[in-house]
Amino acid sequence: MMKILTKLNLNRSFKNWISNAVYAYFIFQFLSLLGRSWPGLQEIVFLLIVLAAIIFSWRKIEYGFLFLLFEFLAGHEGHCFSFRGISLRLSLFLVIMFVWFLRKMTLPKSFLGKLKSLISLEKSPLSFSLLAFLFVIIFSLLRGWFINGKFLAIKDFLNYSYFFLIFPLSEIIGKRFFQKRSQQILQAGIIGISLLTIIVLVLFATGIVNVHDQFYWWWRQTVFGKATSAGNNFFRIVSSAHLLILPFFLILLSLAAHRFTRKKSVVFLAVLASLTLLINFSRAYFLGLFFGLIFLAQGLKSKKWMAFFLIVVIFLVAEFGILNFLINQSPNMLYLRQRIKSIASPEDELSASVRLNILPCLLEKIKKRPIFGYGLGSTISYLNPISQKQDITFHIDWGYLEIWLELGLLGLILYCFILAIIFYQGRQLFKKARGNVKQQRLIVGLGAGLLSLVVATITGPYLFHALGIFYLISVIVVFNYKNLASSR
Repeated sequence: MMKILTKLNLNRSFKNWISNAVYAYFIFQFLSLLGRSWPGLQEIVFLLIVLAAIIFSWRKIEYGFLFLLFEFLAGHEGHCFSFRGISLRLSLFLVIMFVWFLRKMTLPKSFLGKLKSLISLEKSPLSFSLLAFLFVIIFSLLRGWFINGKFLAIKDFLNYSYFFLIFPLSEIIGKRFFQKRSQQILQAGIIGISLLTIIVLVLFATGIVNVHDQFYWWWRQTVFGKATSAGNNFFRIVSSAHLLILPFFLILLSLAAHRFTRKKSVVFLAVLASLTLLINFSRAYFLGLFFGLIFLAQGLKSKKWMAFFLIVVIFLVAEFGILNFLINQSPNMLYLRQRIKSIASPEDELSASVRLNILPCLLEKIKKRPIFGYGLGSTISYLNPISQKQDITFHIDWGYLEIWLELGLLGLILYCFILAIIFYQGRQLFKKARGNVKQQRLIVGLGAGLLSLVVATITGPYLFHALGIFYLISVIVVFNYKNLASSR
């Protein structure tokens, strides 16, 4: 790892930190795998990490936030370590929020002053919309508690609760230590996720591990990932962590699109991220990627952008062919055509067919309570295309319609309004950064990453998954910070 990072022209301390973070990433995965056989080990690691997070968070809240950032990247669905059913991700979130709240309450201010200090965002249409949206979420939790049952309602609320991280994050985003360390953890996370995805593919493709053995069940039941045969000895490897790889890839492409920000490290990370997306091969991700690539045209001449767009597409196709050829001595272009075809003809694929069967039932249910919805934890009854019987599902997979069903029309409008304000704010920041190429490419990349998730959420829960919400609030906080910095 050190030899690779050395060739990327990174300074020594920076590459040492990234290298150590990558090693920590794989130690984290290995201990989680061992913990499946020895649950006691998993609980010990869980308690040690949480205890360390409490100590470091109390010292400085940004230290604790780095623990959570690492877990977002290394923890997949958040259950790599748990204690009596409570996940490590949820525990770290609660630690950060509790310590942050406690520190606020111990400030030498009046009670009203302490309450005001909790809202660290500047007064703006965006901050008011966010507060209104959080109120709708709490209201929908109460509705869901009584209509759908407390278990499903709380399960949905836990994802939305990560919106509250925006308050401590907005306070620490300007600290140089946090900026530097978070950048290093993000780069290490991209390397770790990508290498792990490649390793898992190789393990299944070579037969070192098989379906239904110990590793497979760790990947399925602890990581909550998928390893599905796609024919010709190729496997689709899926992890929730790939949700963050999509916007990160577009940020890297935005930097690579201009010669002033095109560095070896950027290209290296972009190649790793592209491999991850190709191994995952989610239709929703590639649809989001397509619109994200269009968004990258901002700040580029049309001919230059078109050339860049074609280079990326050709590179992805060639990379897919080479990857498959190395595994099974065949470029496997038939599988590539089938996946692309299934975007236009979703009824030909089982998961898409199930989604289509859910749609009319979902629309019919929304019509009955369009304004306030059914609350969090809503379910849908639909005709299963395999058994031809009525099934009930919690996984609706129609992003914005699911928001409408649970939060009502007001919740959907507020969410869309928040997204619209973010893109508008990004556009204004882009104009202010004229002459600063690095700043402009970063702003465009962040916007392209968000747009990719906005598009992907049409047929998935990506923007109200914990990782999607984390990316969303990160963009809000970064844009807000840069807006304040530019107005000083």
